[in-house]
Amino acid sequence: AELLIDHTPFEVVPTTGQYLNDTGALPFIEDREIAEDRSDATSSYSTATTHTDYSLHSANTMFIKQSNFVKADHTLELFFEVELFMRDSEILCCYLFAQYAKYGRSSVVDCVLVVSNYMVYICKLKPGSLKPTLKSRHRLSQLQYLDIGLNYQTFRMEWSSKEAAYKFLIYDKVRCKTFIETLTLALPNSTNINKVSTSTISAIQELVFGIDKTFELFAKGKQYRQIMKSTPDKWGISDRMMMFKTYESCFHGCEFIDMLIGEGEYNSRAEAVDICQQMLVIDVLHHVKFEEQFRDDKTLYRFAADEEGYNIKQDTVKVRDNPNKDILLYQLCYLTENNKSNPISLVISDVKLFLTHEYHQWPLPRLQPPLPFHLRGQHFQVLFDIDIADITMLLKTDKTLAISAANKCFDLTFSNEMVIEEVSLLISNLWECMFGFPLQIC
Repeated sequence: AELLIDHTPFEVVPTTGQYLNDTGALPFIEDREIAEDRSDATSSYSTATTHTDYSLHSANTMFIKQSNFVKADHTLELFFEVELFMRDSEILCCYLFAQYAKYGRSSVVDCVLVVSNYMVYICKLKPGSLKPTLKSRHRLSQLQYLDIGLNYQTFRMEWSSKEAAYKFLIYDKVRCKTFIETLTLALPNSTNINKVSTSTISAIQELVFGIDKTFELFAKGKQYRQIMKSTPDKWGISDRMMMFKTYESCFHGCEFIDMLIGEGEYNSRAEAVDICQQMLVIDVLHHVKFEEQFRDDKTLYRFAADEEGYNIKQDTVKVRDNPNKDILLYQLCYLTENNKSNPISLVISDVKLFLTHEYHQWPLPRLQPPLPFHLRGQHFQVLFDIDIADITMLLKTDKTLAISAANKCFDLTFSNEMVIEEVSLLISNLWECMFGFPLQIC
């Protein structure tokens, strides 16, 4: 079956910053921290417009067929100018109806993302209502990263201030691509645009497909140890003293994270800390007093291989065969059970369909502190796995796809007919490759 994940390099329109003034600065905003919450600023203007097709749902933004991201009708323009924009010189660059997850908050919220020539506004939409409430605003000129998620289902905007990272869920690859192309015209030259999918792919392989990453972590540990031992003047492993006691062949946790970032292994300290925690669990690294949490500070650690009597565990690790080799499709959608719809991520491999709960705090942002442990969670959790060979029928409507398999029916809701056609075609092709005749599609 044709691989439906879009791995082609993203062609970024040069970020000319054409909406900024000649210096790239904000001429009318004082150099101070922008207030992030204005919960009492509930708009009296409805955002229902004639240019956009609204179909209210428990997640109403998923079904908004928005094709124009730069031109708003009179009602929306009035909301922007009266409720959001702060000076006459501020103009609309683009806007988007979506869902977002703020870093450090576990909930996913419907919103309107509004980008002007000076600011980025995030306005919350209450369930069943299209009246927005301004929740956060940040300077456009200070946007550090725009990270594009796997298969253009999501993107994340990140600033350097605390908790100023927002992951937006689009559910539609075409709409997401089109908006990002529009958004890049407004971005300053200093914004880094990246297509972040490696960590998501790795999480799917490990947490969804069940591919054992232990051997890979041991190999990484061996590589990192060689780097530190070969560059003693730069990173170095040495004897250190703590509380009047000398610990041999160790290093500070923050130094190790500096090495991982400096060598280009990871993009963010939070992501590097997560990998170090995994290596701590499987005994690639040890805390000098054998504590169980890796810290990005002056805490002392050493490689287990540098300890006396170390048993080389990686030589005994066996990599088991796994039939789920490739991610053929990753798609955000909704699963309806008992008349209740819940957001899920659909993952399709060569032999199975996986309906998963995705925790949208991941992938971890670059500039933010690590999540507290009570908010960490797993990136993916498998709810159902369906053998393609067990599928007996597909039933399509304009927004839903019912998959009948193993005496159970799974009702999936997608953003539009094009996505449904793409998913059903992939499933039927995989099924036909197994059995040699077409799958029944109604």
